Amino acid sequence: MDKYKVIALFGKSGSGKDTIQKWIVSNIPDINGIISCTTRPKRDYEKEGKDYFFLTNEDFAEKVLDGSMLEATEFRDWFYGTPISSLSKDKVNVGVFNPAGVSCLLEDNRLEVLPIQIVTSDKTRLIRILNREDDPDCAEICRRFFTDRDDFDTIDFDYYIFNNDNGKTFLEFEKVIKEFGQGRLTD
Repeated sequence: MDKYKVIALFGKSGSGKDTIQKWIVSNIPDINGIISCTTRPKRDYEKEGKDYFFLTNEDFAEKVLDGSMLEATEFRDWFYGTPISSLSKDKVNVGVFNPAGVSCLLEDNRLEVLPIQIVTSDKTRLIRILNREDDPDCAEICRRFFTDRDDFDTIDFDYYIFNNDNGKTFLEFEKVIKEFGQGRLTD
């Protein structure tokens, strides 16, 4: 059976995961950007089917129960997950996940997964997070920093890409994606 090829990007808040995914999808041919589902309300700037698939709690639960969701998690009373229908067998799929989501993907025998942790200095992460909004919630930023410290303390995967210089980061991703697509980075 042919497996879906998935590059699972993950990292602490502000590490640049979403920026990297968007760059990869826009600049590297034959890449499929994975679109996740959520039950949270759509933000003004978000587009259905581009940023997320926005589902009701009932629709989300149905996808989890019928096995069409690869992984699912709850965060701040909203659900997030990745539908199998968001993947392509003809392309390398690239998505952003949390550590628990990556673990679920690695256990799914329909997938060939390359987890890549995006690592960034705390100073760079903090500056990025503060610059996202005009009036950032500093208490929430601190909470996320401490949560990330706990969530990422015991993670040990083979691939790390350091993202303090986007130019070098993007070039490194081009090489990794090419090798993964050709089957050179698999066990």
